[in-house]
Amino acid sequence: MPTNYYSHKRYLFLNLINHLGPISRTELIALTDHRPASVGELIKDLIREELIIETGHFSKGHGRKRALLEINHSHICAIGISVSPTSIHYIVTQINGVVLQQIETQIPGGQLHESLAQQIVAQVQELLSSYTPKTIVGIGISEPLYDPVCYQKKGSLLSSYTHFNAWIHSDLKPQLEKLLPIPVTTSSAITLPALAQQRFGLAKGARDFICVELSNGIGASICCNGNVVGGANGVAGEIGHTIINLNNTNHHLCYCGKPGCVEMDTAFPALVREIRAALDRGVFSVLNTCYDPARELTVQDIRQALDENDQMCMYYVKQSASLIGVTIANAVNLLNPELVILHGFMLELGEYFITQLSNSIRENVLILAKNFEIRTSSTLGNLLPLGAAAELFTAYFKMNDYQWVYEIHPDIYPQENDPLAD
Repeated sequence: MPTNYYSHKRYLFLNLINHLGPISRTELIALTDHRPASVGELIKDLIREELIIETGHFSKGHGRKRALLEINHSHICAIGISVSPTSIHYIVTQINGVVLQQIETQIPGGQLHESLAQQIVAQVQELLSSYTPKTIVGIGISEPLYDPVCYQKKGSLLSSYTHFNAWIHSDLKPQLEKLLPIPVTTSSAITLPALAQQRFGLAKGARDFICVELSNGIGASICCNGNVVGGANGVAGEIGHTIINLNNTNHHLCYCGKPGCVEMDTAFPALVREIRAALDRGVFSVLNTCYDPARELTVQDIRQALDENDQMCMYYVKQSASLIGVTIANAVNLLNPELVILHGFMLELGEYFITQLSNSIRENVLILAKNFEIRTSSTLGNLLPLGAAAELFTAYFKMNDYQWVYEIHPDIYPQENDPLAD
């Protein structure tokens, strides 16, 4: 049997079992029309490699019970890493998205690139040694998201987003590849939230959706017709830099160089700026009891004021939510998604913020595009490393070559009598 034919059949059955499992040998034969003996031998090989397991027996009517097959979720794992200006976040995750371990280490101010790379390599080697019996398919590194707050700080790693990003590709990734016997990949932080939600999260089964981050910045991760979209230059989804009011002279100039960007007027730093200015003017607020100009206002401070029906905070939060809602509605009108997923620490502002935001989105969406869901995601810290791990699993199983498999509805594959001695 030619090697390439065996390889094709191997990946075909792995993807079928991954998508439709638990599934019997009989059902696999009916789906593929391969010879029973050939299927039996391949299944034995995959069980021997611990890639699939028998999980139980199923009987439909009379006849012999059939063994069911599924992917060995606990054996196939990946390491995902997300890098931010202040910390490194590591996870070890199974192929079904179950996180076995997560570690976060801080980056000391002024740390040199060389010592940080050594620290990351050492941590990865420790994780690999801890999971030696498992199949670790690779290490996925998320490029850092641009954070307009963090990258204003001075320091060897924090002063330049561009240099920090280049360091990951030119220094960290080659060191890991040189020392480790498994694939090392880097992925765009623009696309990873959608990929993580599609594979493991709230977007399972959805083909057209957007994930919107609400934090120090405003950005989107887009999936169209089942494919995560990065754009020609990998910056698709920059809704935070759409213009909402070019003629308002009170707008602060955005760090991108334009006035009127939605991010500069609605993201969390903008909300804090407006609330601080009001407090400095003497506007009454429950925050007056704890406001200290020398201390940063936190999302928890504002949430507490909202919970006490603070009129000033409610005004500015509603204003921010309304403008963000208009921006998301524009994206909905443009892309016509079936689902909008909201994530980011601004959601910690609570129900008032989420309600105002959802109302604004609904009010500004074209009636023909109104049939979509809005969901909020609690998957925050793990989103980027999970997305990086998802890309590794995609490559390991060659899922992109077998996309048609994932379009098979789980309820329609045939149920036949089993000719094999399962």
